[in-house]
Amino acid sequence: MKKLALALAVVVGLMGGVTQAAPSEEATTVLNPIKRGIENKVFENGPTVTVATYNMGAARVSDIDTIATAIGALDADIIALDEVDNKTKRSGQVDQAKYIAEKLGLHYVFGRAIDFEGGQYGLAILSRHPISASEVVPLPSGDPKVDEARIVLVAEIPVPGFETPIVFMNTHLDFKEDHSIQKTQVQRINDLTVANVSLNNIQDFTTKIKILAGDFNDTYNSANVAELSRYWNLVTSSDPNDMRSWPAANPMADLDHIFTSRGQVWEIKSLEVLHGNERNIDWDGASDHTPIVAKLQLKEQ
Repeated sequence: MKKLALALAVVVGLMGGVTQAAPSEEATTVLNPIKRGIENKVFENGPTVTVATYNMGAARVSDIDTIATAIGALDADIIALDEVDNKTKRSGQVDQAKYIAEKLGLHYVFGRAIDFEGGQYGLAILSRHPISASEVVPLPSGDPKVDEARIVLVAEIPVPGFETPIVFMNTHLDFKEDHSIQKTQVQRINDLTVANVSLNNIQDFTTKIKILAGDFNDTYNSANVAELSRYWNLVTSSDPNDMRSWPAANPMADLDHIFTSRGQVWEIKSLEVLHGNERNIDWDGASDHTPIVAKLQLKEQ
């Protein structure tokens, strides 16, 4: 998957009709071919992984211990956490990702989006299994004076039973209703997916098993989710109303999503959007979003 835009200027000789095609000055990047990478394979009884996405609202709706208990109840192998504070004033200088991970016995990585109130604010990924590599990819974020900087946090996680590590990506996109900034963010994610944007710390990214999750601030029937579907499959139920995740107390919109790369085929073994007091957690009171949990079985690598 390589894209090379060349504007060709044709110069025609006055005598003899000789033509010469000259690239414009804008054609400065030639992409390298993708190496062989991870081999395709079909499974009769493939490995499973349970993944979740949860916007924890920086524990401002409830408190950090309530959020940690709620995350533990997800019983997931890998969790995308959005709106995470790291030693900010409003959160009592607590490194929230570290606190939750240590309380639950999980591995974690934090990705800074912005500096905020003497600390940092961004995303985290929690994992039952050690994280072998991670990277923060900046997204287009509009005017830095008025628009919040956004990122994709990428983690490579060897999960037992899988022949190759899972690359898990977490993001939180722009919220404004004109969706113009969000569109550029989705395009950057797609550029990353097809190697138009390269990672430094994770090899063979394009051919590896990839899962994308987070708060996309957009619904299943939006233009930007459709743009993502170029390279990603939305993990969803047959009834879109089942996927509503915001606001938690009385959801009206499916803003939080899980996607799998079209490079793989998965079977959805179970899919839940937790509400009310399911799993003995007051989800309506823990955060303003409810979590999504999916158990996936790999059918084709």
